[in-house]
Amino acid sequence: MPSLRDEMEKKIMEILPPDAKFSRVDFEGPNVIIYVMNPRYLMEHSEYIKTLAKELKKYIIIRGDPKVRIREVDKLKRVITDMVTKSVGSNVIDDIVVDEPTGEVYIYLKRPVRERGKLEKDILAETGWKPWIIPTALEMGKDLPRSDIDIVKQIQLSTAKERLDFLKKLGMRIHREPIYRDARITVTGLGAQMEVGRSAILVRTRESSILLDCGVKPSSSGDEAPLIDDLDLDNLDAVVITHAHMDHIGFVPYLFKYGYKGPVYMTEPTKYLMEVLLTDYIEQAESEGRVPPYSRQDLATALYHVITLDYADHPTDISPDTKLMLYDAGHEVGSAVVHLHIGNGLYNIIYTGDMKYGPTRLLNPAHNRFKRAELLIMESTYGGKEDVQSPRQESEQRLVELVRHAVEHEGKVLIPVFSTGRAQEVLLVLNEAINNKQLPKVPIYVDGMVLETLNVHLMFPDYLNRTLREMIYDGVNPFLSEYVKPIERARDPEKRKEQVMEILQGPPAVILAPHGMLNGGPIMDYFVHAAEDERNMLVFVSYQAENTVGRRIQQGERKLTVRYYSDRVTLDIKMKVESIPGFSGHSDRRQLINYVRNMEPKPHKIMLVHGEPAKIMNLALTLELQLKIPTVFMSNGESIRLV
Repeated sequence: MPSLRDEMEKKIMEILPPDAKFSRVDFEGPNVIIYVMNPRYLMEHSEYIKTLAKELKKYIIIRGDPKVRIREVDKLKRVITDMVTKSVGSNVIDDIVVDEPTGEVYIYLKRPVRERGKLEKDILAETGWKPWIIPTALEMGKDLPRSDIDIVKQIQLSTAKERLDFLKKLGMRIHREPIYRDARITVTGLGAQMEVGRSAILVRTRESSILLDCGVKPSSSGDEAPLIDDLDLDNLDAVVITHAHMDHIGFVPYLFKYGYKGPVYMTEPTKYLMEVLLTDYIEQAESEGRVPPYSRQDLATALYHVITLDYADHPTDISPDTKLMLYDAGHEVGSAVVHLHIGNGLYNIIYTGDMKYGPTRLLNPAHNRFKRAELLIMESTYGGKEDVQSPRQESEQRLVELVRHAVEHEGKVLIPVFSTGRAQEVLLVLNEAINNKQLPKVPIYVDGMVLETLNVHLMFPDYLNRTLREMIYDGVNPFLSEYVKPIERARDPEKRKEQVMEILQGPPAVILAPHGMLNGGPIMDYFVHAAEDERNMLVFVSYQAENTVGRRIQQGERKLTVRYYSDRVTLDIKMKVESIPGFSGHSDRRQLINYVRNMEPKPHKIMLVHGEPAKIMNLALTLELQLKIPTVFMSNGESIRLV
């Protein structure tokens, strides 16, 4: 009986003309790699590639056969540099990373260019190497730290051969005929069921086992892990990550620490953000005298197994019976709504992760148009009947008013933020307010991971909304200005205290720093020294989970003990405390209901996750009454059979 590879080779030879000089076909992870001796011919006759993708129903990558590639790396880089210079101008390349084992080359630009498709075809035709042009705007962030970006690229280079072996083994596991013919699909909640945090949902068929997210739940007494003790890591086919927040990615390296050897799917920005956040997570634990749940090596291993996908690019095979597509979730840069196609039209699951169904200054609204949708698994963070956020414009005006009030009273404004999303939006609002003379020229200090993640936003402008994307393509940095003061965090505790006190004893200022829920992070350095001064102000712009320091303060506690490095510090909070929920990257109740109401096609069933119990139950009742769609929810550890 001919193998799938044999059948594929036969089809390829039937479709490609002899002039292409087909060499061989390989499977690398979810992709089908076709090697040819004459890549120029295929680049000039790209209609054959479209026909191949349609007939094979796979994602096709064309590479030149090793025999026709430029062999000297230095010569390859010179040829590419000359071609890029002639096409888009001189001094535009930031870095060229050559992946010799695969025959691919990654070209990072200092500034983005709009037209890249033809240049990529020309480079493949001329060199035989498959190019990937990454149109970053890193030139705008030259004063920002970029060590995390370099680390991700270094991992890619240093593990190139091992990664190719991994992808080939994975390809053979994915691209085979399903063994089982009878249908059975179950969903098990391993976290984020009737709670906010530690998102982890296991989808199982007779053929496959797929984990959606793997995060931790922050609390004042420590982070809670998802229920993965009984997870069969040897038979786990894939992990799919929606975005790089700790409650969705925080436990991914732990899987590799205990034996997982499979792929982790996410968008390209999420890969870089994951390195930034989890490195900081490890360092933060160590600085507080705690043992982190995994090591830097475990994180590097996780990154080595990452496979990135673009939004709505093409269905990607991730197991013999399941295809994956990612769509914009509008929550943070690179955040994704997951679409699982199970079987040959058998069942479709849409998982929103965290999503924002409304326009923001940073991102597009969450996507809700699909070909099919039997089950919608939807977050419900703000699903309660009182969870109606103010219009974004009102929230922005309120922030400006609060900052102006604090500045007029010689105070400091502390804004705890997550490193992506709210931090960048607040910067956009404050910069605009100063430029429009709604605020005086007050310094805006930006500390912690916000600096690293700013570079990721500049690295991937195509993931931002059209307004910001066009600004960046036109050479304007929307995040940085003369008022924004990046702070490189001193590692020594005494020097760090001096650094913080110099800012707090200086003129009025705004301070943006993680963690967004006041559960550790650089914001605590400012908070413990600013909390007892009534001139200062604490402004929450993000969701505050149960049992976090932020939630306790939000609910009225003014005397509390917090962890500060390895000590416990008792504070008498006299600073003003304000909350502006309209900045949230989560959909409010109206947006959640409208997401379903406007969704095409309507799901047959809804499952609510990532919400407090009362909010989930109230939203479930409303969806059933208003939209007539059966709505369910689970407890952690519970399973529901779908088919």
